[in-house]
Amino acid sequence: MRHGMGGKERKRAKREQEVICLKVEISRVLEKLTSAQNLGLTKMTPPFEGIENFDYGLRRALDAAFDWKAFGDMLLHQIPARTLVFARGVFELRFALFLSPDEKDTLYCIGPWAEGPRSKESITWCKTYLDEKAQDVIQEYHNRVRQIDDNAIKSTLFGVISLIYPEGELKTEEWREFMPLNFRPGLESFSDTSFTEELPAELVAERYAAENRMLQAVVKGDSSSALGAYESFRRFQVTPRLHSLLRDFKNFSIILNSLLRKSIEQASVHPYYIDQISARFAIEIEALTSLEEGERLRVRMVKEYCLYVQKYSLRQYSPLIQKVINQVNLHMDSDLSLKSLAAQCYISPSYLSSVFKQETGQTLTDYISSRRMERAAKLLLTTNARIAVVAEEVGILDVNYFTKMFKSATGQTPTHYRRDKRAQLSLEVAPDGAPPLLQEKEKREKLKKSEITPCKAARSML
Repeated sequence: MRHGMGGKERKRAKREQEVICLKVEISRVLEKLTSAQNLGLTKMTPPFEGIENFDYGLRRALDAAFDWKAFGDMLLHQIPARTLVFARGVFELRFALFLSPDEKDTLYCIGPWAEGPRSKESITWCKTYLDEKAQDVIQEYHNRVRQIDDNAIKSTLFGVISLIYPEGELKTEEWREFMPLNFRPGLESFSDTSFTEELPAELVAERYAAENRMLQAVVKGDSSSALGAYESFRRFQVTPRLHSLLRDFKNFSIILNSLLRKSIEQASVHPYYIDQISARFAIEIEALTSLEEGERLRVRMVKEYCLYVQKYSLRQYSPLIQKVINQVNLHMDSDLSLKSLAAQCYISPSYLSSVFKQETGQTLTDYISSRRMERAAKLLLTTNARIAVVAEEVGILDVNYFTKMFKSATGQTPTHYRRDKRAQLSLEVAPDGAPPLLQEKEKREKLKKSEITPCKAARSML
């Protein structure tokens, strides 16, 4: 006769299930953590297939006959249980290793990372024993490795991994030159084509692949994927070209700005908007005063270029509808009647009306009205222009008709909308007719007069 579990058994089963869930969550957190930090996460288990890339192929390039199975067996037997090992391998690379508590014969290796630029000792050794070509390869390899504060990443990894074990059980050890023990490649290895040609080619290909993933995500307006790809891309440090690190950073930021600009062009964003954002970032790049500020700017660049695609991309429409939409958005204060827009496209009004409704799901008249009200709302919030001036800016000369349209769209008159929205944002409510704030046209003129343009900024690199 089958009986249900007793109270103790149920409690024990529940605790076991909680432990299993915790371990699953910790593994996911570890994957997300290493991904966010641009660190490799290699799972090593017999027969240790695929572990040769744990150090981005460095050891494989230096020793084609390297015994990876023996290497994996050595690590499994020498890493103590319940211990997080922080190891410093050849070429000043850092790794973290620990045995999985719930997976038999399974080791996790995190890294590599570098504490900072190469040490003087490393550079001197290379100059003494290696030719110029091999030195360049080693520098390119170090450019690939993530530079991160050693103590910070160690504390973070220990905090996450310790959650797998009962409190106080996880210990740490520090190892030096362990990958593997007594690994000392002969100097002739640095002249082999697998090191001087194949490894650099792999590193460059990987850098370009990361760059392309980022740009493809930007084309789609996928901010999350673009930022993730950017984190992988920025792991690759580019060899400095000048004595000023900040000037180098600015120059490569200009290149990034150009790449992002070309990406949103592929998304059929109008050149007016592309010039608007690229010129603004060119100015901000030149104004940078620190590398930390620059890193924050680069992240914002990726985000905002994605937002521009989300807002202005017309790639889902035919060239005809793209032209009409751009005409509406860029010349809102002009005659936007169905007849005039059709005449500009050399087609009949009825045909334009039909195609526009088919592709956008709304009538051309409704689209124009909605875009005008959106622009008017922005002007009311960001300027102190009179209501009549705002109406004229969006192509409506009859202020009473404008007020009626605006109330129909927002539920408020323009005056009440301005007062309420500014109050919500704690903005000063100026009386209607007060001197306007900087208008969009004035901003564009000011931008044109600026001495720093994308072209001039790019020429400063040459």
